[in-house]
Formats: sequence, C-alpha cells, structure tokens
Amino acid sequence: MMSKVNFYITYYSKSDGKKVKRPYNPHHEMQHEFIAKSTGNLCKRYWDESKDDLRTANAPWTIEPGNAKNK
Repeated sequence: MMSKVNFYITYYSKSDGKKVKRPYNPHHEMQHEFIAKSTGNLCKRYWDESKDDLRTANAPWTIEPGNAKNK
C-alpha cells in the first residue's frame, strides 16, 4: 500500500449513493478512459490499491493533488 497519496479522484459513486474521494495513481498504466456502450457516458477505470482491483468512475470527476493527511 502507498505510504503517501499524491492524488485523489472525486466523483459521484452510484454504488455508494454519494460523492466519494479515493486515492488515485495518474500513471498511464494504472488508468484509462472509455465510452460506456450502454449509456454513452465517459468513464474512467483506475487502480485502487486498497481494493487491489480496478474501480470505475463516471464523468464528471475531479483529480486533485493531496497527501496522506487528506484522507
């Protein structure tokens, strides 16, 4: 797990039913964007180290700098 969080992604999570803020790795191998076939919405898949799996964020999202204290 990362000792210091350099970035966060913030978006509305349908599964959580609220706006969420999660650690985000901007490295190109750790995320990608695509258009959902069913809805035509822009989505971002990104690696979540705490889940050890991919997550999907629906647009709009915000990526902001941060550190471990901002969790």
